[in-house]
Amino acid sequence: MAVRPRDLRTHCLAFCAALTRHHTGEDAGAFRVLADQAPELAPVLRELAADHHIVAEALLRVEELADATAPPHEVRAELDTLAALLETHFVYEEKKLVGALNALTAGSTEGLFGVPLPPLDRDPGPVH
Repeated sequence: MAVRPRDLRTHCLAFCAALTRHHTGEDAGAFRVLADQAPELAPVLRELAADHHIVAEALLRVEELADATAPPHEVRAELDTLAALLETHFVYEEKKLVGALNALTAGSTEGLFGVPLPPLDRDPGPVH
């Protein structure tokens, strides 16, 4: 089944928005907590925050191409660039931060995000 251009645009924009929220949350939340708890990570956190700006620029280019109905080869090239950026970013982030995040959260999100998660046994209510 081929993906129609409209579907691709919709999925692309949803992905771009989710990734932007993820990086904004890291910059405003998790990275600040880590910087307080593990000051030795400051250079790594600065580098990751700089990566977030580079990724944001790539996301804008992808959005612009999707809005402009660019030729498929241009969209593909920009998506390939974005994929390479993200792969490098996530590998570096995982390599440098997983240990600190595991130590920081100790099985809880409260220390990282500042709020507890709702109990797992909570009834979500009727499903629509």
